[in-house]
Amino acid sequence: MTTPLISSTDTEYPPRGSIRMYLDRGEHPATRMPLLGADLDNPPAVCGGCANTVLRQLDDGQERLKCGIRAPGRRRGRGPDLRGSMPACVKYAASTAARNS
Repeated sequence: MTTPLISSTDTEYPPRGSIRMYLDRGEHPATRMPLLGADLDNPPAVCGGCANTVLRQLDDGQERLKCGIRAPGRRRGRGPDLRGSMPACVKYAASTAARNS
């Protein structure tokens, strides 16, 4: 006998990606820290303007935007891929390019 799959119409288990689930809880998916939120003194507070982001080259030659801050309990430094428009966490630090613009 096989176990039935969870129905996508079940309200307890909506189809959400893990990154979206962290953002819905107000946590950054890479650092697991609270999101920075609205900061009028810091309008470009997104991962793309943060000094902690790094561009990592994968074995197949593709490049991915990653966070240089390690989440608590994470042993490997890979972490999720980030988008430049992703909301920043409380450890946000404006990069030199963002400060000069």
